[in-house]
Amino acid sequence: MSLSKFLALRCLAILVALVLTACGGGGGGGGGGGGFLPVTAATSTVSGTATYDYVPNNTGALDYAATAAKPIRGSVVEVLNSSQTVLATTTTDSKGGYSASVPVNTTIFVRVKAQMLQTGGSGATWDVSVRDNTHANAIYVMDSATFSLGAVAATQNLHAASGWGGASYTSTRAAAPFALLDTINTAMQKVLSVAPNSVFPALQVFWSANNVPVDGDPAIGQIGTTAFSDATSPRSIYVLGKENVDTDEYDASVVAHEWGHYYQAVFSRDDSPGGGHSGGDRLDRRVAFSEGWGDAWSGIALARSTYTDSSGSAQSGATLIDLSVGPASNPGWYREPSIQAILWNLNQSIGFQPIHAAMTGGMKTSVAMTSIHSFSAAFGAASPGNVSTLNGLLSAQNISTAANDPFGAQEANGGGTPAVTTVFPMYIPANLGGSTQACVSTAAGFVNKLGSYAYLRVSLPAAGSHVITVKGPNGSDPDFEVDSAGLLAVSDVVAPTESATVAMRAGDNIIVVNDFNDYLEPTQVTCFTVTIN
Repeated sequence: MSLSKFLALRCLAILVALVLTACGGGGGGGGGGGGFLPVTAATSTVSGTATYDYVPNNTGALDYAATAAKPIRGSVVEVLNSSQTVLATTTTDSKGGYSASVPVNTTIFVRVKAQMLQTGGSGATWDVSVRDNTHANAIYVMDSATFSLGAVAATQNLHAASGWGGASYTSTRAAAPFALLDTINTAMQKVLSVAPNSVFPALQVFWSANNVPVDGDPAIGQIGTTAFSDATSPRSIYVLGKENVDTDEYDASVVAHEWGHYYQAVFSRDDSPGGGHSGGDRLDRRVAFSEGWGDAWSGIALARSTYTDSSGSAQSGATLIDLSVGPASNPGWYREPSIQAILWNLNQSIGFQPIHAAMTGGMKTSVAMTSIHSFSAAFGAASPGNVSTLNGLLSAQNISTAANDPFGAQEANGGGTPAVTTVFPMYIPANLGGSTQACVSTAAGFVNKLGSYAYLRVSLPAAGSHVITVKGPNGSDPDFEVDSAGLLAVSDVVAPTESATVAMRAGDNIIVVNDFNDYLEPTQVTCFTVTIN
């Protein structure tokens, strides 16, 4: 039986799944004994297809006129009775199809959850859900109308509509959570194509039609921007959704970019301090790589050469970036478009497997901070036969091609004008028991730009705890982090001198220093004295 109406998307309350068991009876008799055969409840099948409205974004603006139905892939499906008891659970296939057996003569409805879940066994696992941060973080669901299931198998199709009424959203935006889930499904499939037994740590995606680009309380939609967070448990991605301001549920490039940060954080390593960035910025090495990787990954995962992002009235404001080309001027290891072009073109030339091997291998374990230099060294070790291809791409972006140089010791590109005089050496040599000068600069901008951080490299004969002291001029506020196979942030003290005892490993350790007050005085160079005892 096919029903033409489905209930609007609603948030999922906590459900308790019940397991149906067969009932049986038996009795004793004289002589040869006897009894009754187990009685099994009669069942029937309900099946169908789950789809959602897909609104393409090929040019930067959403194209509502080209809206098409796409399958809801890999989502959890539950069949419930009128008392909200779960009678059966299954998953949609790659075409959105599902099938479940439930007792006959039961009034039921079908629920499709905005969740992909696979656990147990020795293969790949994942748990991705799309939730409403403005309604107690509840999982979005789509319910069918209730109907009576008899002995004859029933068909129940479900479709999540976009809610677009021609000039504005006029009804519930039921498709949005499933569009988000589908983009992430595509990204996961790309990883599974080269690593089929990948374990994806749980990820929660928070979307609401009330999510706005305002920093504040996520519970009322003030999320700042669409962004990935590695600081939450589980990890999370918050997604903008405010009509006529900025909606990202159909901006697959944006969502895939943020999932690229998830990939780097859980499969590789991401030392980026985050912060604002644009294509024209000269960025800190870690930020440039992280954001350039996110851009490139969006194209790699979605099999496209452009990055698109809609905004503004009727989602008609357009951002369109060609992923295949770097910046028109001043390319380098500090430019997001340079990194994006290198990685996207590398995938086009040799495929994703060698890139994945570098990201999950040497780049993850390198002492050097995450950057195009540490990636290049890891790539050379993982795929030596493809180094010439990478080197050609590096040269085109004016980046050193020195083999096995994760620290960028051979890098000659200082970033252009205005000159950032603190760039070289990229890692300042430091010694135990001595003092080293480390300077930062605001010539390229504030907080996370080229020159915002100074990097020191100290080699220790044995593991142990050491006192690190960073002293700056009056008015400065030094912060520092120490790497021991992952950054350890040292608690901030609002003073021109900061000191802490840190456990450090034998061999190379990296100390990253910055001035929290760098935004107070433009174009200033601030120098610190770093001692290690």
